[in-house]
Amino acid sequence: MIMNSASTTGFNTIILLTDFSDGARKAIKYAIDAFGDKVSYVLINTYYARTSSATLLDINDILSKESNQGLQKDLDWIRQSYPSLYLKIQMKSVFGTPVDAIKRMAKDKRNDLLVMGTTGATNSSSIFFGSVAERVIRTTVIPVLAIPKKSVYKGFNEIVLAADGKSSYTDVMLAPLTKFAKYFNSVIDVVSIKTDVNKADFSSIEKQLPGAKFSEIEGENIPLIVKGFCKSKRAKILTVLPRHTGFFERLFHHSVSKDLLMQADLPILALEKD
Repeated sequence: MIMNSASTTGFNTIILLTDFSDGARKAIKYAIDAFGDKVSYVLINTYYARTSSATLLDINDILSKESNQGLQKDLDWIRQSYPSLYLKIQMKSVFGTPVDAIKRMAKDKRNDLLVMGTTGATNSSSIFFGSVAERVIRTTVIPVLAIPKKSVYKGFNEIVLAADGKSSYTDVMLAPLTKFAKYFNSVIDVVSIKTDVNKADFSSIEKQLPGAKFSEIEGENIPLIVKGFCKSKRAKILTVLPRHTGFFERLFHHSVSKDLLMQADLPILALEKD
């Protein structure tokens, strides 16, 4: 059931963020289908109550118990779903917001990746904006793989990196993407949207991702262009860098984020800040 071994994937520990919703379980299934028992997992739920000091202790005690009970149910579900895998899974109930908890966990460098659903218990109609997923992704203190509810793991043979064509990219920033490509034997397609007279500069990416393919497409509607490019490449993951604020805002503008992702099954890999 549980083991700890040196991972051949290049990943050590995957954090599975759950709010006990169907969307969270879909993301957990996606992660385990992808990484199997080659890595360790931390199944984490957070709880936090905004209330008066007179009742705070009692309410948080109740929430803590509910959190641990929910984690145990999810763990039992995982074991029933994967009886043949020898999985190492640690449960962790954390007081605070998801962002606070993840920032603390990111200090442990063995935690390589956070996997979460893009829709949770609230069934928000927004993919990122106004959602837990948005707040987590914007911190990017650890790489985040956000899984839409419709996603089913089918390998990572094709990965698209949406770049602004202006910023520099370091080996630390692109290391998670390199790990994915190396282990899953992925082809990486880098796309930049040309919206002005300046030609995209891919020099820093070329140094970090030898063998990647590069495309520059003209147009103003960044979300639709990226969506079409991913579809044409049959991409399995779209990789973004939230620190490139202007480009990220245009790519995931609230008015088009639902069309771009909610109706699709394309996971988003958000790389951490350098």
